[in-house]
Amino acid sequence: MLAAEALASGDALWADYRFDEALRVFESAARQEPDNPAPLLLAAKRLFALGRFEESARLEGQALERRPEDSNTRRMLAELLDRQGQRERAERLAREALRQSPQDARAARALAHIVRGAGRTAEAAELLRRQVADHPSRENWRVNHELALCLDRLGDYAGAMAALLAAKAELYCFARPLLNQWHQRARRREEFARALDGTVLRRWREVQLRPVGLIAILAGHPRSGTTLLEQMLAAHPGVVTTDETAILRSQFIEPMVLAAGSTAEAFQEINGFDTDQLEAGREFYFRATQAHLGEAPDERLLIEKDPLATCDLGFMLRLLPEARVIFPLRDPRDVCVSFFFTLVPLNPDSAPALDLAHTCAAAALSLRVWQHWRKVIPQPWVEVRYERLVRDAREELGRLTQLLQLPWEERMLAAHEQRRARGVRTPTYSDVAQPLYTRAIGRWRHYARWLEPHLGPLAPLLKEFGYD
Repeated sequence: MLAAEALASGDALWADYRFDEALRVFESAARQEPDNPAPLLLAAKRLFALGRFEESARLEGQALERRPEDSNTRRMLAELLDRQGQRERAERLAREALRQSPQDARAARALAHIVRGAGRTAEAAELLRRQVADHPSRENWRVNHELALCLDRLGDYAGAMAALLAAKAELYCFARPLLNQWHQRARRREEFARALDGTVLRRWREVQLRPVGLIAILAGHPRSGTTLLEQMLAAHPGVVTTDETAILRSQFIEPMVLAAGSTAEAFQEINGFDTDQLEAGREFYFRATQAHLGEAPDERLLIEKDPLATCDLGFMLRLLPEARVIFPLRDPRDVCVSFFFTLVPLNPDSAPALDLAHTCAAAALSLRVWQHWRKVIPQPWVEVRYERLVRDAREELGRLTQLLQLPWEERMLAAHEQRRARGVRTPTYSDVAQPLYTRAIGRWRHYARWLEPHLGPLAPLLKEFGYD
């Protein structure tokens, strides 16, 4: 089998969540063509998506041996090693990648990110300034984005916002169509949520389905503390977490809710599921989730973590009516600033990060929909406030473990010290590797003059959730 055919076959297996079989196909292709790095790189990419960074780095290293002149592979390996805490080796590789390709904005951004993570923020900022000055590029939005984070850490808030706005302006010209898609999807999500009242949701919950064990949905909004909370819960021996697999969204919500001809059609189809259809959907969800986890949850509580789950909670509770719901709350103004500063993969769901007006509108959408859910869902739910969590984690986690019917576990308070088989894939992975800190509380005040003109949609919600 030629490598191209093998890669296509492996991708087909991967799409069916048969990950181990797919990886064996990639490995076989790599053996058949010992000079071709493509099978190794594809396998490394797929392993990264599972949070299996150590294995991914091993294959990236093998690919680099096959093509040492490839600065892109060298840079990706550096980024993987940085995620594993191997900062010295990561920095060395990133410097080599930038020497190989001095104009490469990705390599400059990767090196600066590693240097900033090592605490040498001023050095990282200077590296980025030189990159922008010496190598003009359409990709320099990446460099400006990282520069903004450096300047923020250095306390130069005006400079940070100037760099960030320059990055967003470069992005906006080719990413604007994604905002149009976001508007369409946001409208559909809110309409579908509001079509579900307490009567419908109670009827859905009363359907008799085969028991599947304990499960909770960790919703919220991007940068509201979802990853921190997930990592703390994941330190509990009675818990296993998913870390944004997007199985429910990609396999169910996208085709059935977002792609439906109308909200009414979506409701009609989902409301009309019979028991067999629900059981089949649940079986697929748990099979795919187990493939992602690399293990069965067994008797542990499974936590389905997805910051976008707030708007999609209606479908999730149709398929998983026994689930409990966790909603992380954080000052929406801090959420907006943090999300605006986060370098996220561009897609219709992340597009609001392109400007502050849409960033605020997206945060308001999540809170409006949660405002609706807290009135109508029959499932047990709890709000966890970020500000209380970082100041008194014991008390805030104590309330949460009671709802989840979990015994107290001291190691949750030192989750940053736990080494896990699966890594954290979120772009802000380095933050959750630190002990709890309070410096992010009230961060929005540094950027108030840029943020406040766009807070209109959030104003009533700030009061509703106690942040006015």
